[in-house]
Amino acid sequence: MHWRRRRLSGLRAVSPIIAALLLTAITIACGVVLWSLRIHTPTVGVQIDYVAEGDQTEPAWGDPTDCSNDTIYASCDGLPAFFIVFTAHSPQNIPLVDLDFEMLCNHTSLLNGTFAAMEVIPGTGANPGTGAPALGQCGTWHPSKSGTTATYFNRLAYFEQIVPGTTVLHDGDIFVVYEHPLANFCDRNGNCPDDDYHGAPPWCFTSQSADCEIQIAYTGNPATIVAVIPIIDIGG
Repeated sequence: MHWRRRRLSGLRAVSPIIAALLLTAITIACGVVLWSLRIHTPTVGVQIDYVAEGDQTEPAWGDPTDCSNDTIYASCDGLPAFFIVFTAHSPQNIPLVDLDFEMLCNHTSLLNGTFAAMEVIPGTGANPGTGAPALGQCGTWHPSKSGTTATYFNRLAYFEQIVPGTTVLHDGDIFVVYEHPLANFCDRNGNCPDDDYHGAPPWCFTSQSADCEIQIAYTGNPATIVAVIPIIDIGG
C-alpha cells in the first residue's frame, strides 16, 4: 500500500505538467490554423508626391504637320506645355497598370488611360499601339473634326519614364501635358491657326467654371484618388 500511494502521488505531480504542455500545444496549433485562415487586409494607402511645372516647351508628338517631314523621327516644333514630375511615392513598387491618368474638362472626360498605356519614348518613331486611349471631349467641344476616336492621347499628354520599359513608377517619371497653342500658331504646312488638335483647351487656363483638372488614381486595392491637379493653377 505504501508503494501504491507513492505511485499515485507521483502521477498527481506529473499531471499538471502534462496538462500545461498539452494546453501549449493546442494554443500553438490554433495559432497556426488562425494564421493560415487570416484575412489579408488591404495594403497601406498609396501616396504619390509631385511638382507641377508650368511655362514649359515640348516638341510636338504624334503630328507630322508640326515636324520637319512626314515621320515622327524628325525634329518637331516646340509647343507650350506643363510637366507633372513625380518626386516621391510609397509603396516603392506601384505597378503602372494600377495608376490612372484622367483629365476632366467641362464635366466630361477628355482623356483617361493608365500610365502604362500612355507611355511613349519621344523621338523613337513609335506610335501608340492597339488599345491606346483616344481623346474624348470637353463638354460639347470635340478635339477632332473626325470625331472623338480619331486623335490619340499623345496630342494632349503622354507619360515618359526615367527608366524606359520598367513596369513600376520611379521618382523622376514625368507627364508632359500640352497646352493649346495660341490662335496665331501656325504649323509647318502653313495652317494658321494650327488645324489639328494639341493640348488642353485654352479656357482651361482662364475659366474656373470649366472645372479642368487632372486626377491621378490608384486602381488597386483599395482604389483611391491620390492627386487632383487643377489646371487653372498651372498657367496658360
